[in-house]
Parts: sequence; structure tokens; C-alpha cells
Amino acid sequence: MESEKIRVLVISYLPWRNDVSTGNTLTNLFEGLQKKMEFANIYFKGGKPQNNVAEFHFYISEKQLAKSIITKRPVGEEIIAKCNEHETISPDNGIYNKARQMRWESMLLVQDLIGICGKWKSEELNKFINKFEPDIVFGPLGRVPAANILMQYVHEKYSIPIVPYAWDDHYSLKKRALSPFFWIKTFIERKYIKRCVDASEFLYTITVPMQQEYEQYFNKKCKVLYKGYDFLGEAPVKDSVSFPVKIVYMGNIGSGRWQVLAKVAKAISNINHNEKKAELFIYTMSPKSKAIKRALTIRGTSKLMAPVPYEEVLPTMNSADILLYVEPTSEKERLFFRLSFSTKIVDYLYNARCIFAVGGMTASIDYMKNNAAAIVETKDDKIETTLYNLISDHHKILQYGKNAWECGVRNHQRSVIQDNLYDTFVNITKK
Repeated sequence: MESEKIRVLVISYLPWRNDVSTGNTLTNLFEGLQKKMEFANIYFKGGKPQNNVAEFHFYISEKQLAKSIITKRPVGEEIIAKCNEHETISPDNGIYNKARQMRWESMLLVQDLIGICGKWKSEELNKFINKFEPDIVFGPLGRVPAANILMQYVHEKYSIPIVPYAWDDHYSLKKRALSPFFWIKTFIERKYIKRCVDASEFLYTITVPMQQEYEQYFNKKCKVLYKGYDFLGEAPVKDSVSFPVKIVYMGNIGSGRWQVLAKVAKAISNINHNEKKAELFIYTMSPKSKAIKRALTIRGTSKLMAPVPYEEVLPTMNSADILLYVEPTSEKERLFFRLSFSTKIVDYLYNARCIFAVGGMTASIDYMKNNAAAIVETKDDKIETTLYNLISDHHKILQYGKNAWECGVRNHQRSVIQDNLYDTFVNITKK
């Protein structure tokens, strides 16, 4: 096996794109391993793949999948993707994006049922799999049943080992919701998550708390897998802090995060009362209502910026003095994210900038606090005081930039992560 490439079939709900969190993480994990591993991707949601890792792609359109329930005709096709493809939106994405933003649990339930009842088992799919001849199936263990069912299907039909990767807690019942559609959806999703994990060799998780909890739920060995970078040499900390201090937030503002951002923006506005000491720049692709725009746009204090292309993400982070990280504070959202780890944190660490983390206590916040990688504030009424003290202490800003880098050196060295990942896959194929 050492002389041959390991062929990895990645099954995901979303297309493998560098400008989407899921695809960005997949690229981060596997880029650079192409001399030893070969990759193909099967996905469901609209949009073309955009990465330079996977060579082969198979697309099962959700829109066509819904029609197949009536027509009884299987759907799915192999597609040719170019690594410089910049299309990000597909016509059949809108309803689910809207449903997700508005928390239309009934529509998300319909989405689940389409994946379960749709006719995706086709000759084209079998030809794609047979042509690629995967040694291992790998994929995010998400909430949407379609991808989890497909992983299990490939395992059972072709006797190929599967290794799922859990990023968010879609399985536990530690949730808060009144909608009956939410609970129907949850129990359906749990069923297919459990089946997928039961069929797996083991389960990767994104945090230690998730590892500990999921080993109890599934009686299955779990391993933690982080995103990584090449943390080499001295920490590239800034020589000095700008005036006014530049604070940058990048990422999703949904799930109540915009409300926490609004509190930070208000705190900065108060701090700037007599003199402009800091300014917040918010880069996001999330939909923005009028209320969100009003809350996050404060003259001389806070600006909503257009999202930047993938290749400009790290340079934009690098332009900051302080990188802002927020978690939602409502109990419902906090419970959902309690075991999660935002892969954006590793991007922040790699830029060697001071991180100011605000919001509800989750595994992400706890991780940064335990590693002294961020200034953490979980109490709303102390945001202004904590931020004022930080803005006023330039030495502390630079020191926490160094702390962030050192956390990356300890825990997110890409060469170590990829060596372990490759060795693990080799051992699986030898069984």
C-alpha cells in the first residue's frame, strides 16, 4: 500500500469549495497530501466545487432529487470542476438558505425527507464509485440525512471503511425548542447519524468535549481532528498597534451572533465618546436585514464590509490589531454550539493577532481561555470595560498575538496533523 496512493472518497452535503467553511477545512486537512492520496467528492447542495485537491466530483441536485420522488427516475451526474471556478450561488439554494436564516423547521424537515426519499441510487453513481475505486470514505457527519445515508450505502455495497467527522452536535438531546417540526426533524436526523457512526471504523470529532461525550453515546472510539497551518519560525506579531485600534470580525453573523456584535459595536461607540480609540470592521457573507444593518453600522465606530475573496481572507485578518470572535448567548444557540469548534479560530491563531472572544461559554471559548489564546469576556455587562482595558494596553494586545501563535504551534501544526491523518488511513486500508 505504501507505493500506491490511498483513494479517499469525500461525501459531503455541500460542494467542496475553498470559500465555504466546510470546503475550506477539507482543503486545509488534505492539501499537500496529493502525492500520497487521491480524492473524489460526492455532494448534494447546488454550486460548483472550487478546490485544487479533489480531482473527481459527482453532483446529486436537491432540486432534481425532489422531482425524482414523483418521477421515480434516479438523479446524479459526474461534473468537471475547475480550481479557479468562482461561482458561489446556485438557483436551488435560495429556499434552504432562507429556511435556515428564518429557522423554518418545517422546511428543513422537508429537506431531510427529500434526501431520504429521493432516488439517488443510480447507475451513474455506481460507475463513478467503481471508476474511482475508493479505499476509504470520509465526510462531515452533518445533520442532513442524505450524506450520512450515502456514506453508509457505499460502506455496505462496496465494503469500504468509512470515517465520519463530527463538527457540530446534531445528536444529543441537549437542545431547546418548542417547534414540533424541530423535534421530528431531530429524531429523524439522529437515526441516520447513529447508523452512519455504527458502520464507521471510528469517529473524528472537532473538540475534546465532543470526543468524550460521543464515545459515551455511540460506544465508538473517537479522535480529535483540528484544522492546521504551518506555524514555523517566530510569531509574526505586529511591531506596533494602530491608532485608532483596528478590530476585525470575519464570518457568519447568524444564530444570534449579530446581536453580540451589536453589543461590541455599542461598547466601542461608548469608548469613542471623547476620542476615536477603535473601529470595528465586520466582513460577512450572511444575509443582513435592515435591523442588522442599523445595529452594526455606527458612524466612526462600526462598518459592515463586503465579503472578500478566499485568497484575501488571511491578509484581511492580518491587517487587524485585534481579531474579534463571538458566540451567541441565547440558551438555545449556546446549547447547539457547546461542543463545536469554529475553524476560523485557527485562521485567527495563524495571523498572530490578539483575539477578543465574546459571548456564551462554548467549547471554542473554553479552548481559547484554557490555552491563554484570547482575551475572553462572557458577561454582557463587562464587554465595554474589558475592551476598554484591552484597547488601552498595547503591550497586552501584542502579547496576546504572540500567545495566539504559540497556541497554534502547540496544537495546530499542519505537518503533525497530516502525518497522523495519513498514518491512520494507511492502517485502516491494511486491515
